[in-house]
Amino acid sequence: MAKLHLLYLLSFFILIACKVDTEQKTRKPEIVYEVFVQSFRDSNGDGIGDLQGLISKLDYIHDLGATAVWIMPFHPSPSYHKYDVSDYYGVHADYGTMEDLEQLIAELHKRNMKFIMDFVVNHTSAEHPWFVESVTSRESPYHDYYVWRDYDSVQNEINKKTTTFDSDNITQWHPGNDDKDRYYGFFWKGMPDLNFDNSNVRNEIYTIGKFWIDKGVDGFRLDAAKHIYPDDRFDDTRLFWEEFTDKMKLMKPDILIIGEVWSDPATLATLFKGLPSLFNFELTRAIPQMINTGDKHAFVNSYNSISSAYHNKDVPFDDAIILSNHDMTRIRSTLNHDIEKSKIAASILLTLPGTPYIYYGEEIGMLGTKPDPQIREPFLWGDSNFKDTSWMVPVHSIPGQVTPVQEQSNDPLSILNHYKTWISLRKQNPTLAFGELNMIHHDHQDLLLYSINDQQNTYIIAHNIGSQTIPYSLPAKSQIISHHREDKKEETFHLLPFSSVVMTIKE
Repeated sequence: MAKLHLLYLLSFFILIACKVDTEQKTRKPEIVYEVFVQSFRDSNGDGIGDLQGLISKLDYIHDLGATAVWIMPFHPSPSYHKYDVSDYYGVHADYGTMEDLEQLIAELHKRNMKFIMDFVVNHTSAEHPWFVESVTSRESPYHDYYVWRDYDSVQNEINKKTTTFDSDNITQWHPGNDDKDRYYGFFWKGMPDLNFDNSNVRNEIYTIGKFWIDKGVDGFRLDAAKHIYPDDRFDDTRLFWEEFTDKMKLMKPDILIIGEVWSDPATLATLFKGLPSLFNFELTRAIPQMINTGDKHAFVNSYNSISSAYHNKDVPFDDAIILSNHDMTRIRSTLNHDIEKSKIAASILLTLPGTPYIYYGEEIGMLGTKPDPQIREPFLWGDSNFKDTSWMVPVHSIPGQVTPVQEQSNDPLSILNHYKTWISLRKQNPTLAFGELNMIHHDHQDLLLYSINDQQNTYIIAHNIGSQTIPYSLPAKSQIISHHREDKKEETFHLLPFSSVVMTIKE
């Protein structure tokens, strides 16, 4: 009986191992495309991008190679960016109707693409009915939906006048109807923070999540995820996200959860149980810094530090890697408008493990620096069906500075086609997304070299981050598989400035 029991256990573990191995082989890389609907495509001529406009361009996003679309908030809101939500169950009238949103989700699923919704949990709009009633009456149950204190108890905090990395707001406590009470709004007075010590608030958030999962949402990008509780209660924030994710997974086991947390890698790694994917803002800083300065060593040290912090946690996670997003200077502007530098930034991003997030317009070299509206300017289509969105007058991304899609599509050397090529390479070689990266030392200061491997494959990736051609000898048993610009000569090729090559090692 003991032998039979041992054989049974052995068979069980073999089956589990085979299942895991099969799952790894069938797992497909995700490429997420971030859209600001207001600037993307206008379907009715009012100058404002809308859901029908986005639907009309899904084939473009699919052809680029994206497997998922994340759209910035689409709910009713008093602000153009809509990060101050006044109705979690609605669609902003400028963008369309609930039927339009349901059609968008259906059209994405028809193309085997996922829909990721920006979920603003930290705060609501000051115009949200909950807050309106919270201000009106202390006796209302909604008063405790927000964080209220009397003036005397928060006077010292009001006088601090400090800012944080992810907010330039110097006053977090704001007056209500009189000077006696203050409510907490981390970002500004129009965004009052919800009180997550109130179980009714937590349940409201879970109910909203269920509503959208039932609508077909495949994932949530969680805004301001660090600020559920004040910084001195970070453990409570961590526990909330663990509870949130557990409840969402009960409704949809494969739900995608991506958190926005601006913090150091060691802190991020403590959140993986509740936020299994987090944006790697450290990497976002390190890539353009390396390209601009030519200092690969700082990038290598930064990447190794991040990797060490992440892998020391015995919790599955997915590294959300980006070059820029709606809160940052656009990557081409960070790289001094240089298209070739922008191309190699894309090549580096698309050959690192994790899930790349591409900010709309990045693939056509759009430009933009703060203030925020100027990093969210209208997308340049350049076709004759409709004019580009005109809700604002663009400053940076204008014809002459940025080449529209229609012109780039027919140019094999355009940055648009560069993105398509490297996205396709990544999707054809999943090891690049899921494998383990190890830096390889090379004496040439401009040659960034690393390997990525899993149980089946080994790849070597070489990036020339400098302005001079680099001779490079092919490793033994290697085969070049990437589209690249090089002058091949026997076992050595010349890697041109700001170009890359991917090699596979054949045993």
